[in-house]
Amino acid sequence: MGIALVLGCGTVYLTSDGNGSADKPAAGASKGADEGRKNGSGSQTAPLSAKLLFHQFAPKATSATDRVAGEWLTDKVYAKTGFKDITGYDRASGTQLWKLPLPKPECVTTPQSTADGVTVIAYDDEKDPKFESAGSCTNLAAFNINTGKMLWHTSTPVYGISADGSGDAHLFIEEIAISGGTAAIGSGPTGGAAWDISTGKLLWKPTANADNCIDDGYAGGPALVAVRRCGDYSKPSLSVQTLNPATGQPLSTYKVSSAFTDMHVLSSKPLVIGGYPGEGSGAKVSDIYSIDETGKELAHITVPDEKYAISCKLEVGTCQGPLAGGGKLFLPTAEHGNVSPNVPGHTNEFVAFDLATGQPAPGRADAGDGGKLFPIRMDGDDVIALRTPPVYGHGAVVRIEGATMKQTVLLELPNDDKVFNRAITIYDYRNDDLLYDKGRLYFGDRLMNKSDDEIEGPHYLFSVLGTT
Repeated sequence: MGIALVLGCGTVYLTSDGNGSADKPAAGASKGADEGRKNGSGSQTAPLSAKLLFHQFAPKATSATDRVAGEWLTDKVYAKTGFKDITGYDRASGTQLWKLPLPKPECVTTPQSTADGVTVIAYDDEKDPKFESAGSCTNLAAFNINTGKMLWHTSTPVYGISADGSGDAHLFIEEIAISGGTAAIGSGPTGGAAWDISTGKLLWKPTANADNCIDDGYAGGPALVAVRRCGDYSKPSLSVQTLNPATGQPLSTYKVSSAFTDMHVLSSKPLVIGGYPGEGSGAKVSDIYSIDETGKELAHITVPDEKYAISCKLEVGTCQGPLAGGGKLFLPTAEHGNVSPNVPGHTNEFVAFDLATGQPAPGRADAGDGGKLFPIRMDGDDVIALRTPPVYGHGAVVRIEGATMKQTVLLELPNDDKVFNRAITIYDYRNDDLLYDKGRLYFGDRLMNKSDDEIEGPHYLFSVLGTT
């Protein structure tokens, strides 16, 4: 698919390739929220309102938390992970086309795929891990999204976990990045590995060297980028390298300041990285750097972590919130009070920075009182975002023009569907997968919770909204 947020994918993620269609505004749409929203309700001519086109209810959770993360789009198929399976549906009708059983539940997915519609997932080891502390997310498989055919599956390579080499464990998969024909896995302090997606051939794995260097992890999409750690793990020398996906050899290298012990890749192309100086900083971002194709630093952007909605896990390519394209970095601000004090709830906006200079770019996109803007993906130089419904009015999928920050409504969302409204209300871009393409919005669940099932009853595994 294109860059779609898998909230984790998906998050159509910052590193996706952005090849989604350039959707035209819905019929009757004006220039959107920047031209007439008052207290969250739009005075513009209303576009066609979306309706629920098809959906599936989630199976009952078998434990406190069951992972069902992962969803993908091709021109013909929408595929969604369930519990120990992946199912493909016809994009037009919602008819089930195929089902791919998995021997164990998935443990890591990526929103990225190859140009011919192949992606890679990780699932738990069918046998108990040899060393319990090493975890069981050690199996990798490639499948064709259009057909549901599994192309290959393998276990990750082993590494020595004792000084005398007497004990070995398989690399634990923490993240998956796809670029070109390569799938690379990050495994934190044990290093990274990569496979040729078409054949399943192992391209590289962790190897010891005199400098004690490992790859912390990878970000994929239009480029494959590694964060490389050398020396003492707690006081490392970090570099960010753009790699040749076929060989793993660096095409460019950026030396990270010694103030940082961890670094995230916010976008692989253009290359944008972020980190937080000091110890215990792996999931924070306060300093962002844009890097050119030769590894030269272009600009440094300081972003107070309480001011912007940047959500990261520990892994290299997991930050959600920032998007980059057209020479700019786009950031959603943190939630804050509404302009009108009598309107309940909170709001936020999108702002932009010039990647060449680090300076704020003119304009901003407001969510309107009571509404919030969440990033979905880049589309060329523009941002596609979800604008959640305010107290009075409708939510929408909007295009934020990169040059002007003006909004255009692409799809107005219904406010009379109780189940859908609940999904919007609890929407969190770390807990749900969210895709938008060709006039349709795809919501996918990531976690099933047994206690929620018992209290609230059935809920959607996924739902698809559109006008036709």
